[in-house]
Amino acid sequence: MDAFIESIGNAMNNALGAPLAVILLSIIPIAEARFAIPFGMSAGMGLSPLEAFGYAFLGSSLIAPILLIVFIPIINALSRTKLFSKLGKFLYDKFEKKSRSLKDSPQVEQTPGEVGGKNKKFAVTKSDVKKMGGVALFVAVPLPLTGVWTGSAVASILKIGFVKSLIGVIAGNAVACGIITLITYLFKDYVTWITLAFFIIAVLVVLFLIIKLIIYKPSDAQNGANADNDNSDSSLQ
Repeated sequence: MDAFIESIGNAMNNALGAPLAVILLSIIPIAEARFAIPFGMSAGMGLSPLEAFGYAFLGSSLIAPILLIVFIPIINALSRTKLFSKLGKFLYDKFEKKSRSLKDSPQVEQTPGEVGGKNKKFAVTKSDVKKMGGVALFVAVPLPLTGVWTGSAVASILKIGFVKSLIGVIAGNAVACGIITLITYLFKDYVTWITLAFFIIAVLVVLFLIIKLIIYKPSDAQNGANADNDNSDSSLQ
């Protein structure tokens, strides 16, 4: 198994170079930095822990601003097509459910604090701080379906604004990358098995989602929520 993983690493290293290979791997949904970091530290790639962390963090963070702008609108567009309607509604429903725990309970008095002068566009309320922290914590936990892709979708649904969402997602991503790097370094003698484990988990998650999609039946309430979100996609600043 070590030789197999090393041969794949050598092939990617020769074709792309280790830095670019890790950056590209970290952009892939579900896998993200969870797979890219241990793979980057494997024998075939030969990156140091700091290098693997840096390249994986860079790649997985670069995709965040794009996702915050287009991910949910694309999902909503899919839900309006005949061919991909079920997929779009399924994805939105999954992300909306994950966002519920981060939404406000009953409104409390909020004191705005200004960021960047007196520009109210970037005012930060207690509610915003709570949601930003929730998004960061959500992304920081290195488990399946809690990475940058899901975190960006959740932040978009929460509608806390582009800059605040981006800060929450990237902060959480930095923590997640640090945790994965530390675990891989502490168990560096087993880096091949760590890489394989993350790969198997990613495959199982994909299979699980496919099964869930097959049996999924959108509810009327979900259809209404999806339609409401269509009308407010442009509110993300």
